[in-house]
Amino acid sequence: MRIKRRATARWEGTVPQGSGHMSGGSGGLDVPFSLRSRVEDTPQTNPEELIGAAHAGCFSMSLSNLIEEAGHVPGHVETTAEVILAQREGGFSITEITLHARGTAEGLDEAEFARLAEQAKATCPVSRALAGVDIKLDAALV
Repeated sequence: MRIKRRATARWEGTVPQGSGHMSGGSGGLDVPFSLRSRVEDTPQTNPEELIGAAHAGCFSMSLSNLIEEAGHVPGHVETTAEVILAQREGGFSITEITLHARGTAEGLDEAEFARLAEQAKATCPVSRALAGVDIKLDAALV
């Protein structure tokens, strides 16, 4: 199976004064962005936030699937991704992502939840795509 998805971004003007717009091919994403949205708290998104959302969503789905495959009934998995953008030699880079995952599942203990969460971190497609980034995990049952 091969699945193709599309997204488009358009930028106008200089980086300090310009602005951009990102959209997804499905119609579910349609957002403005700017330099200010990368370096300040503004009501716009930014590429790092979208990478974090994609990673949190992919990880949550993957962990829920692994919980079910292990014979448990998944309740919920809620994941927050903290994405670090840092200036390095040669420019800015995403250097670290920390996934904070909390979940519930019938019959699942803390140790198995942690093991399955590590497996999800290693195998979800977004984690694989971000293999050059230091990905950390904080996972616990609630």
